[in-house]
Amino acid sequence: MPELPELVVMQEVLTERILGRRIAAVRALHPGILKTVEPGIDSLVGQSFSSISRRGKHLIFTVADELHLVMHLMLAGRLIICQSNTKATKASGCSITFEDGEDLRIIENATIRRVRVHVVRDPSDVESIAKAGIEPLSDAFMLEYLSKHVLERRRELKKLLTDQTIIAGIGSAYADEILFDAKLSPIRYGTTMHEKEIERLYASIQSVLRWAIDAIRAEAGGATVTPHERPFARVYQRSESPCPDCGTKITEIRYAQTKTYYCPSCQSQGNALRDRRSWITR
Repeated sequence: MPELPELVVMQEVLTERILGRRIAAVRALHPGILKTVEPGIDSLVGQSFSSISRRGKHLIFTVADELHLVMHLMLAGRLIICQSNTKATKASGCSITFEDGEDLRIIENATIRRVRVHVVRDPSDVESIAKAGIEPLSDAFMLEYLSKHVLERRRELKKLLTDQTIIAGIGSAYADEILFDAKLSPIRYGTTMHEKEIERLYASIQSVLRWAIDAIRAEAGGATVTPHERPFARVYQRSESPCPDCGTKITEIRYAQTKTYYCPSCQSQGNALRDRRSWITR
């Protein structure tokens, strides 16, 4: 799933490449991808995007003060720019055709289609944007805010980091990387943390996200398709690989319907965390 770092780079690339280009046609190529009715998708035709922004895991393409196209790429969505005469494949979910002969297309190679597209008068008309928490790289994200949410109720740290109503934009991959950087167990309850540990978590959230943005920017090289495998990751999808800090094998567990990667030595005092994959419906 594209998370905050990937979406920041997509935003940068698209800002350079599509702003000001007049839209000739917009097509929803997959039934159900468009989640709104009014304004209609055809209201974009003849217009051009004036800015592109990001909120959490959403990309917001602004046409005018009261007209926005909002995308959530979900698990498998990708954006490509191609020639308009390029044949659309079964993976093509939506296309925006510009008058100069190129398309911006959403590609979703998945059995179950989850990508969501909204055309709205205000981005906050999208429920998941209206409920989104604070952006972790913004000035509003302060240590006091994180400390309040860590300590206010019994919740595992990975679940807290990936709760979009608290912190917007972090998913499973970067939660694993952040917790590794902070040397904290993903299943530790926040209510057991002391002040120095919360400070360490706060610093890791910001440093890991900035590091990932830089790495993705370098990997993407100006392309709209950002790296899917995250070759720069230290623990995410690195099970059985040696920990870059101590050499212990990175371990994968499954719980809460997701995979989690961690170093037993660095994050759980050498103890293997319980794998609950037998509880998951395959």
